[in-house]
Amino acid sequence: MLGENKYNIAIAAGGSGGHIFPGIAIAQALKASNKVEKIIFIGRKEGLERKIIPHYGFPLYNINTSGLVGKNLFAKLKGGWQMLIGLKESLKLLQQEEIDLVVGTGGYVSAPVALAATCLRIPLVLHEQNAIPGKANQTLSHLAKCICASYASSLPYFPKRKCTLTGNPIRKDILSVKRPRISASPHPRLQVLVLGGSQGARVINEAICDAWFYLKSHHINIYFIHQTGEKDFTRVKSLYEERGIPGEPRAFIKDMADAYSQADMVISRAGATTLAEITTLGLPSILIPYPWATGHQWYNAETMAKAGASIVIPQEVLSGQRLAEVLINLIQDKKRLQQMGEAAQKLGKPQAAHHIADICIMLLEEKRRATTMA
Repeated sequence: MLGENKYNIAIAAGGSGGHIFPGIAIAQALKASNKVEKIIFIGRKEGLERKIIPHYGFPLYNINTSGLVGKNLFAKLKGGWQMLIGLKESLKLLQQEEIDLVVGTGGYVSAPVALAATCLRIPLVLHEQNAIPGKANQTLSHLAKCICASYASSLPYFPKRKCTLTGNPIRKDILSVKRPRISASPHPRLQVLVLGGSQGARVINEAICDAWFYLKSHHINIYFIHQTGEKDFTRVKSLYEERGIPGEPRAFIKDMADAYSQADMVISRAGATTLAEITTLGLPSILIPYPWATGHQWYNAETMAKAGASIVIPQEVLSGQRLAEVLINLIQDKKRLQQMGEAAQKLGKPQAAHHIADICIMLLEEKRRATTMA
């Protein structure tokens, strides 16, 4: 229930880093407010959130839930049953923790929590990371008090009167990163951060390892900081050793701030959170959109390319040779690299998390005033 001075807030965020990290950024901004007493996260026991959220010091509660899109009939029936269980668990949890407002960052873990919030008349705020919104947020938008969008292109998919363009929230450790400008000397070492998403991407891993044959023949001075994903780590590590690829493959990079501080450019999928981070930091990039994300990543990448911040290579034409050619051209054109970084920075919205936190507090204050006047 609404306390006299302070509020309790729940953030439903789970599945991928693209949903989890914006939730953490929003939580950090809310924590800085003197009007917030408690912030909890709600996710799934088997999700990536169990590894990430406790690292940032926020309590995590687990519920049962499952996705329904693209599943066969049996999986949909099972998912529907789990959703009902998740709704019951969410109702109990929101009441038990005396939650005053719920923030959903997309993904199917948001659905039962949002429904529970609506049943309990708790205000709901949604955050949409992508240029084209996901099905979960589109469906839940009719229940929300406010939808905070990262891209203007997503606004037409939601009720107009509820939308605010905020950008994608960035964690405070990323915001504090200081990066040196790309060296203009003729033969500097270019440090390239490779990200295939929180789970890694085998096709990107293979392209990097194959690209080295071509880069080596051009005597390119390059060094890779390479997040491979857990499943592909051992194989990629052995390829680095066998082929003498300069760099450090890692299964998962926990300290992204440190990795960004060392990077001159990024090779990545086109997840919204990664793009928000590299634009805020002014990093040029080569993007390989994930082709099965219902078009989200393609639209994200296209926005970057149109602004001159990125070069996009569709996955169907990605190869070691193609990637090497793009890298060689960029390494030989330092001016273009700098221009791409400058273009990226113009797209960044470093105040997004605080903007969303302010919206949450405003909604709570409005509800308090309405309750007082009733």
